[in-house]
Amino acid sequence: MKRQFLKTLSIAAMVSAGFLFSTDALADRTLRLSLQVNTKHPIGANIVFFKQQVEKASAGKLKIEIYDSAQLYKGSEIPQAVGSGAVDMGLVLIDEYAGTIPAVGLFSVAFLFPSYEVLAKAADPSSPVRQEIDELIRKTGTRVMWWQDYGPIQLLSKADPISEPAQMKGKKVRVLGKPSGDFINALGGIPVKIGGSEQFIAYQRGTVDIGMTGTTAIESRKLFEVMNSVTITNHAQTEFLVVMNDKLFNSMSAQEKKWMGDAALAAELKMRAETKKDNLDSEQFIKDKTSMKVINLTPAQVKSWQEAAKPAIDAYIKDAGPAGQRLVNEVRKFY
Repeated sequence: MKRQFLKTLSIAAMVSAGFLFSTDALADRTLRLSLQVNTKHPIGANIVFFKQQVEKASAGKLKIEIYDSAQLYKGSEIPQAVGSGAVDMGLVLIDEYAGTIPAVGLFSVAFLFPSYEVLAKAADPSSPVRQEIDELIRKTGTRVMWWQDYGPIQLLSKADPISEPAQMKGKKVRVLGKPSGDFINALGGIPVKIGGSEQFIAYQRGTVDIGMTGTTAIESRKLFEVMNSVTITNHAQTEFLVVMNDKLFNSMSAQEKKWMGDAALAAELKMRAETKKDNLDSEQFIKDKTSMKVINLTPAQVKSWQEAAKPAIDAYIKDAGPAGQRLVNEVRKFY
């Protein structure tokens, strides 16, 4: 009788423990996500879409709290903040990792991607290029959840419109990171790193002579109010990443990981499908609705820029070593 009683207690204890474990596994979880743009910006809107997908799939068990407009951290602070666990997730320009991991700066190497189609192939989740870069970033303690394709980079000017590489000599130019800095160095310019949210004031104050940013940013950040012309160079591609603390992700249940992974993939595919149209629409907006002059380069002019940019590709390979050479070779397979 006593033995049976103890056995019953033991079973009850295990059931209780199992019940408690199950309840804990299904407990509500809230993740904080920091981004430096507002939620009306295409990138911010994409993050809102991700939030909606996660919360719908999990029936509210998994929630995403969005802190936009750099309320918590600037973009340059995200790798450290997310890696240390100070915030769960964050938006970061891929170039922010290039200072410590040079190979990651691949997508900002000037004129390495001759077309949007080549970019899409290289950035596809199944691409060896993408997979190697994601793994390099994961070693910093931040896991890439999805890539946000933001489109091509252009040059802005307040003075004379830019059409030839020689015009860049001696000019202070806003850059996004080291790869774009190498491009400006190759042209004889002076690279000045300025965060995306700081551009308007920098251009207004004349901190730099030449701006560098995505086409849609000119519209969303109203840069046409402080710069007079934009040259459609399409010289590099802007890729933003949404990253998550790797230890936190690994601690999640299989179900939570699936909710996150499915929503991240849906957000990435949605953004990439919309980006080309968004950029063309912004270019048309600038032409039709602002006083900013739009300069479209001729094929001969594009070729002169490509020739002038070659040292930047060499600089990337030198800095990134074997990994950089391997990634450049992989990209060129898509030509």
